[in-house]
Amino acid sequence: MTFADILLDCYRRLRLPPAPPAATITRIKSLCNEVHRELLTAPGIARLRDGPVPIPVTITANVVRSGLPPVVSRIRGITDRTNNRTLTELPLADLREMDPGQLFLGGPASAYADVGYMPVQFQPTAATGLWAVSSSATDTAGPAVFVQTITTGGYVYADTKVLNGVTRVAIGATVRTDHEQVTRFYLSAACVGYVSLYNAAAAGTELARIEPGQTSQHYLTVEWFPVATVDATVYVDYTRNIPDLVQPFDEPLLPVDFHDLLGLGVRAKEYELLDDNRESDAKGMYERRVAALKSYVLNNGEAIASLRPRSGGRWSRLGSTYPAERYS
Repeated sequence: MTFADILLDCYRRLRLPPAPPAATITRIKSLCNEVHRELLTAPGIARLRDGPVPIPVTITANVVRSGLPPVVSRIRGITDRTNNRTLTELPLADLREMDPGQLFLGGPASAYADVGYMPVQFQPTAATGLWAVSSSATDTAGPAVFVQTITTGGYVYADTKVLNGVTRVAIGATVRTDHEQVTRFYLSAACVGYVSLYNAAAAGTELARIEPGQTSQHYLTVEWFPVATVDATVYVDYTRNIPDLVQPFDEPLLPVDFHDLLGLGVRAKEYELLDDNRESDAKGMYERRVAALKSYVLNNGEAIASLRPRSGGRWSRLGSTYPAERYS
């Protein structure tokens, strides 16, 4: 079912006209996305958000920390296909203990630490100025960009500037060159083009990018070990962020046979809002369908097969003259 089909089903079952008032449409859409998010974050169901294929990520030379693509909500694993190895996830404290001065350089990354979210993909490597720009000449005299930074000495600085289309706008009442970390970066309204934050008035490094239709960005950030001296590509198995249902032909990240769950959840929440005595019946039907979805997701051939002991080998990382490692 598409988003439009789900909404029409909700209107019909709630005894609303096919084209309800705008406030009602907004509320039902919001409830639909609320149910969608609740389902896809529930234990046992969250695996439906797993990315269909590993996403390639470039480890930039001489950059210790970098944000993963915005679609990544959680890392399930990172592999280095060039060297046929799996990177080990470690707590940040372990990386600090192994290499407090970040002096281990070169070689392919062997480990990483998840250090949470940043509003930018790359932080400045030294105190610098900041400039914002859109990829569309139409983003002028309306949308404003807000940037908050930590400047030299640990002081917090914030500035709001109106975008000037494809012409870069400096952050600061005067051109400042003491921004050391970016702590916030967002827009007052969604823009037509991509809005980027740079560390130079021309060229330079793109620190962050906000997509059309969005007002902010969040990057799950990784610290790499050891520090790479040349660019390298790794592949990330990931759990994706939950996309909002917006366009009429959007579909939920649920098996097709369970798309009706969104309508059931919306009815239960709407009856609760209206203090309608049909709330308990709707909740009962919703909970039974949620149980059926969990059973469908968890009781599959792959999950059952994964519980069996495996005796097969795998590739040796030491070369063809060495025996392959084996599963016990």
